Amino acid sequence: MLIMAALFAGAFAFSLTVWMLGQTEVAGTSLARLSRWNQADRGRPSAVLSLRRHVAVQFGGINLVPAKLAANWTIDLERAGVTLNVKEYFALRLAVGAVFAVLTLLLVPFPPAALATAPVGFVLVSFWLKRRISTRTRKLEAQLVELLQMLASGLRAGFGLLQALESAASQMPVPLSLEVRRMLRDTSMGASVEQALSALNERVGSKDFDIVITAILIQRTVGGNLAEILDNVAHTMRERERIRGEIRTLTSQQRLTGYVVGGIPVGLGVAFALISPEFIGLLFSDSLGHILLGVAAGLEVMGFIVIKKIVDIEV
Repeated sequence: MLIMAALFAGAFAFSLTVWMLGQTEVAGTSLARLSRWNQADRGRPSAVLSLRRHVAVQFGGINLVPAKLAANWTIDLERAGVTLNVKEYFALRLAVGAVFAVLTLLLVPFPPAALATAPVGFVLVSFWLKRRISTRTRKLEAQLVELLQMLASGLRAGFGLLQALESAASQMPVPLSLEVRRMLRDTSMGASVEQALSALNERVGSKDFDIVITAILIQRTVGGNLAEILDNVAHTMRERERIRGEIRTLTSQQRLTGYVVGGIPVGLGVAFALISPEFIGLLFSDSLGHILLGVAAGLEVMGFIVIKKIVDIEV
């Protein structure tokens, strides 16, 4: 047990070391990245976002996280609104995995169980990040119609697109106001409006934003009444939200059925454990019981995913 605790303590110290290395590299590389962007990236779409993307996590000259995976993590952190870089995020996942393993080792003095729970903690951080992305995306989409109405009103009042965006950003709540200000900051740093809008679209990762930004980019290419276009897009967004509400109402019974069917085996297991522990104890003490538990857990997850896919209707 002491050896296992020492190993997990070493993993925690290693994650802190990776985080410290990431902190020391940030200041030294920021000016270099800005210089490279000024020299070579001005003509490339999403240049501002690409400054922070292709960076692998290294330790002692060894790539701990490939550049492609680090790029995906960077986009996820941007979309979740988390102020961590890739190195800090990787260190956080290592630390949470080590904490899960140490707690398991303290509660159950069985080293294989601790080794099994360490990846669980590592993966749970990813689930937490995905949850933050979905929550933040829903907030952004809920504020999008109001932004479009403000932009259309500003354009009719004689403002330019950037002036209308700046006026709307001062009146909108977060997180949408933050993303608009970042887009305006990108244009003030030398990026074109098209590049800044493409970077905003990539940061948000929403289909609704993709429709709006595509409409703006097409209007800037072929011309037209942008205020009228934004009004039409806002009407489309409102109709889509109305249809989504109707779908959620019609599928509420099916979603509840999925939760009930998925929770019945867990509830029965807890009830049997309280009523007759020796009856259900064979599932945890016998090797065949372990296999049956694994199969049951896999079927539970599979059934939940199937029901979720059935009731998840795209609009």
